[in-house]
Amino acid sequence: MPPPFLTRTDDWLTRRLSYPGADKHVIAQQKMYWISSVAVTSMILLLTILYHIFFPELRIIIYYGLFLSLVYMQGVIAPLLIRRVSVTWQIINQTIVALVTFYTILKLGGIPYSGGLVLVGLALVFFTLNYKEKRHSVFIYSVYIITVILAGVLHPRLTVPAEMTPQANISLYVINILWITGFALIFVLSFISQRVRLEELENIRLREIDEARKKLYTNISHEFRTPLTVITGMNDLISTDPDQWLEKGSRTIDRNARILLNLVDQMLDLAKLEAKAMPVNMIRADVILCIRYIVELFRSFAESKGIEMEFVSQHEELALDYDQDAIIKILSNLITNALKFTHPGGRVIIAAEQISDNKYEIRVSDNGPGITETFIPFVFDRFTREPATASQKTPGSGLGLALTRELVSLLNGTIRVESIYGEGSEFVVELPVTKTAKPGILNDRCQFGGNRFHPESDSASKAGATTTLPHWDERNPILLIVEDNEDVISYLMTILADDYEVAAAADGLEGFERACEIVPDIILTDVMMPGLDGIRMLDMVKNDPRTSHIPVVILTAKADVASRVEGLARGADAYIAKPFNREELRAELRMLIRQRKLLCTRYSAAGMPPPDDNYNFKIEDKFIKRINEVMTVHLADDRFDINSLCEQLNMSRTQLYRKFRSLTSQSPHDYYLKMKLQKARQMLTTSDLTVAEAAYRAGFKNVSHFSKAFTREFGINPSDIRR
Repeated sequence: MPPPFLTRTDDWLTRRLSYPGADKHVIAQQKMYWISSVAVTSMILLLTILYHIFFPELRIIIYYGLFLSLVYMQGVIAPLLIRRVSVTWQIINQTIVALVTFYTILKLGGIPYSGGLVLVGLALVFFTLNYKEKRHSVFIYSVYIITVILAGVLHPRLTVPAEMTPQANISLYVINILWITGFALIFVLSFISQRVRLEELENIRLREIDEARKKLYTNISHEFRTPLTVITGMNDLISTDPDQWLEKGSRTIDRNARILLNLVDQMLDLAKLEAKAMPVNMIRADVILCIRYIVELFRSFAESKGIEMEFVSQHEELALDYDQDAIIKILSNLITNALKFTHPGGRVIIAAEQISDNKYEIRVSDNGPGITETFIPFVFDRFTREPATASQKTPGSGLGLALTRELVSLLNGTIRVESIYGEGSEFVVELPVTKTAKPGILNDRCQFGGNRFHPESDSASKAGATTTLPHWDERNPILLIVEDNEDVISYLMTILADDYEVAAAADGLEGFERACEIVPDIILTDVMMPGLDGIRMLDMVKNDPRTSHIPVVILTAKADVASRVEGLARGADAYIAKPFNREELRAELRMLIRQRKLLCTRYSAAGMPPPDDNYNFKIEDKFIKRINEVMTVHLADDRFDINSLCEQLNMSRTQLYRKFRSLTSQSPHDYYLKMKLQKARQMLTTSDLTVAEAAYRAGFKNVSHFSKAFTREFGINPSDIRR
């Protein structure tokens, strides 16, 4: 682990030397060049001062040192100011240094009398490690070798100046050897440090890629498992009762099969685009006609949702080059997205116009819920959905917009989104105007594309729309299904309706609100949902005193071990992966209902049960303890009733009744009566109070009523209890 000072310095250099478009390798190269320049400049300035002190008569050496200081000082200042330093500029500087060094060696009388200046060329070679291309290093090395050879050839004709004495020559040799080897050490250490840093960055990048790959596989699995759950479930129902389920089941299977086909096609298209294997088939034709045709394919669906859809263009026709298939996919994805998130009564506008001689744009806008500012940068990432608003009841796969961006890029265009949260969104596609392709016509590929992306208006069950508590059969447990896919809700209701009274919610927030409202006996929830997901809803359910006792079963397409462990660790009572076996699901629900009856045995008697380390018992013990405390304080208060208890517990009468009955198999009134009778029995057996006095102190107004209740509870008349 490098010292904090070096880490801070490295971070400072990274910020100072970075510029748009520079990757980490370029930045590392710039940092090495800067560090090398600092080291060389510092050493040369120091040596120049020493030369001036000890060898003032060697003016050529002093001038040479000042020149090198100025040259290498550029390498310190220029990268901080310009940032994007040209390699050509660096090579020119190094070449000039080599030539000036060569001239200085000649003036000193040749290599033997150069005081070791010939070794300065080694520093030039070290500097070439900063270059990315080998030819640059070879060029500098060649210049150095040529100057050395020429100095050797010209040696017989050179004259040694009188001030270059043997003592001065040896001293300079020692000094130059020392500083060049020191420079080499600094350069090597810097090189090693940068390499280690790059390896760390590479490891981080690989970890991020691995996490992204896991997330991608998880999301792909979810998108496939949910339709497969519906398909396999409906197939079972058709096999069991074809007369009842053949028509509806076939439609549902067909709808979900087309969802799977669309997912596969989108993934294949993305793979082709990434591999640059997607062909571009440009024709010159009227793009307005193609856009208008695609819009009409969606009009009936928009009307079925009560959404106004309008196509606007200043051009009657616009003949230019475009790829029909690409335009169909781009526009279909954008319109589908707009219709999906626009409320009934809303409006979707598609506009197309030429904005300049070489550019035209397509706009798809809506007045739906809009996109939050923090999510806009990620809106085109695949399998990414906004941790959304409650308005998003129909989440997509997260592939459509990613595919749209890649297709727009393939056509050399750009796409951007403009959105004001709460007011709507607008997607703007800008494409180049060219007229070089062969003329073509609108063909039946538009029809294929439109059908392929056309939303399904035959929705499944609207089970999630229920908002009030119906009149249910108290003999059956109440099951709350929290699931965003309507086909899955419909299937679950079908297979569980005989054994449970079923309610449904479309996301985690609605599910929690429904759980607090109706206090079901068991909850069956998905994980990946719009708005509040299943895991966060599970936390809320398990930590709210109104719902903490309810068993929660996670039924999800997230089948990996990490997701299963997280769900169980957060308090889920069971974790079942989609697709699932319906008999396994039924058995799991029955077992949890039976287990919950253990709580009834534990809390059926008035008073506190013995302590238990079970986590669920601890939560419910706290609830029962609070009820016992409130009831005990008000035992002698004949005005205290269930409404008073609800106020003290901050619960509605229905919530208290449902939860209390789930825990004790009795009503709060019966439990309170039993507590008062036990208090009266205690007073009669441990004091000299009369039956009437004990009855009044236990909160009974009528002694006759007390006697009957006492006899019914304990099998003995209160007046005989002391015998």
